[in-house]
Amino acid sequence: MPHFRIRAASLPFLLLTTAFAQDAPSVDALRATVRGAVEWIARQAEPVPGVEGAVLVRASEEPDAPQPSAVYSGAAGVLLFLENAAAVLDDTDARTLADRLAKGLRTSRRQSGDSPPSWNPASGNAGAGLYTGDAGIGHAFLVRHRFRRDAESLATAVEIGDALLARATRSERGLGWGNQPDLIIGNAGTALFLLELGEASGHARFVDGARQAGHELVAMAVMTPSKAAPDRTLPHWKYMAGRRAMEMPNFSHGTAGVAYALLRIGVATGDEALVASGRAGAETMLELAVVDGDTCKWPAVPGQKAFLGGWCHGPAGTARLFLLLHAMTKEERYLTVAKQGANFLVGYAKAAEQVGTDGKRPYVPPSYCCGVAGVLEFFCDLHRVTGDAAHAAFARKAGQYLLDVAIADGDGRKWKNGASAPGPGKADTDGHDAGLMLGAAGEALALLQLSLLDQKEMPLQRLPDRTLAAKSAK
Repeated sequence: MPHFRIRAASLPFLLLTTAFAQDAPSVDALRATVRGAVEWIARQAEPVPGVEGAVLVRASEEPDAPQPSAVYSGAAGVLLFLENAAAVLDDTDARTLADRLAKGLRTSRRQSGDSPPSWNPASGNAGAGLYTGDAGIGHAFLVRHRFRRDAESLATAVEIGDALLARATRSERGLGWGNQPDLIIGNAGTALFLLELGEASGHARFVDGARQAGHELVAMAVMTPSKAAPDRTLPHWKYMAGRRAMEMPNFSHGTAGVAYALLRIGVATGDEALVASGRAGAETMLELAVVDGDTCKWPAVPGQKAFLGGWCHGPAGTARLFLLLHAMTKEERYLTVAKQGANFLVGYAKAAEQVGTDGKRPYVPPSYCCGVAGVLEFFCDLHRVTGDAAHAAFARKAGQYLLDVAIADGDGRKWKNGASAPGPGKADTDGHDAGLMLGAAGEALALLQLSLLDQKEMPLQRLPDRTLAAKSAK
């Protein structure tokens, strides 16, 4: 997962240039490309030995590529995409492949002695995490249940939820799975899965587990004096790289994502302490923001000059915190921040039109995590909140870019992996991935969302950190 290392120090990831057609992509073109992605992903599926009708998916088209299970680059993320494609397009191929992949995922679960079953039984956050471990696999089965009303899938998700509660470390502060607070690997993401599992299953133990995990997150915060009011302290959360704490404040690994989780859990459980901590985390992000006219941006690492744009380390992710706060409070200042973040992305795209010394434009990462697909999703969601035609137009331009750089492979469609930092010798990389966050499943899921832009309702089932409204679980 290369974005963990912040290789994106100079990432002009959203290069909306003359490569885009002037006309908006048609719904038919978008959906045809999504179907092409399903066809190409199906070619990366390999039978599970000894289990009829079960498959797992290679991470890439390389014959010896691994077959991971986690959401980020593995089968769970692909399953989440396939269930959405099957439901929205009524696509038999996507539905059949999803059935086989769900069966394959179940067969890859491991159990040792009396320990709870797991896909990654290692102790610590990674094995439990939303993007890296069992919580994400549970969420993929939860998505399958929501579309299919499939009791077996809900039972699998509940089993995973119970296993997560069993492996959690408990203290007077709350519960957790290690010292990592973030959405990708850590307690915030795992807690969001438990929250949504509780809402879907009706089992209060999962909602209460999410609430206790929220209190553990509050206790993990580092408190520092406010810049605006030095007599007040505000929380921030650091990403733990081994024993070293790193300040990466944006959505995937830092304060923005943790604050988002606390707000969601706090509202659902009526826990005002969690809501207060989440709002204080948002104030931390407001103090860290660099506002320039009608634009707003956040540093990838405070003190450095890297200002990125993607879901992971830029406004496409961090602005979701402020869209959530606006939905909760109806305070216009939060929506203003989200729109200012969008303005930064638009301006950044124009600034990224520079041609390199070799006369070429850099290849722009298409990915859901760090690149164009994640930004496309953000502008689709922002348009649903604001109704602003300019936001819809920008989403369509991003979608056209994804169509333009899609590679025909027979009847299939794939995307070339993009390096995190375009530049001499590293503007692009070889290889074509299948997974959700850095591969075809993610690019296609973004295009599927764009195909629904003009519909009143958005019937997709996404990861739990993509929700833009808070509701009570009671």
